[in-house]
Amino acid sequence: MKRSSTLTWDQLRVGLVILLAIGVVGVAIYKLGEAANLFAKRYELIAYLPDANGLKEGGSVMVAGQLAGTVAKIDFLPVDNDTTRNLKLTLAIDENVREQIRRDSKGKLRTLGLLGDKVFDITPGTPKALALVAGDTVRIAPTLDYEAVIAQA
Repeated sequence: MKRSSTLTWDQLRVGLVILLAIGVVGVAIYKLGEAANLFAKRYELIAYLPDANGLKEGGSVMVAGQLAGTVAKIDFLPVDNDTTRNLKLTLAIDENVREQIRRDSKGKLRTLGLLGDKVFDITPGTPKALALVAGDTVRIAPTLDYEAVIAQA
């Protein structure tokens, strides 16, 4: 049976519906990526912690309580006498908050809510200190371990 070389209206409608669906999926991916900061330029900072109880790779990094990046990697350091540096956190921070994180900024591990996920929170620095650049280390502030408090109670 010979096929017609002309395009029928039914074939054209199917093609238009497919193109429209591809367009909708593309816009949805773009909007979701913007909301989750997937397409933001990032730079890496380092933090050393004695423990990261509950923090996971891919966990949130907050600056002044706002989402500013993720925990890219958690590495164990070699065993030595320095118990304040057991883990090395590599933090992927959005470029648009670079000016907020300065040499006098401090990071700490905290919980979102009473039973929430662990996040790494960085306080903004002051204008008199220089901004941290890629590869710099964030200083750590002492934190209260809620599990230890509950265990003592």
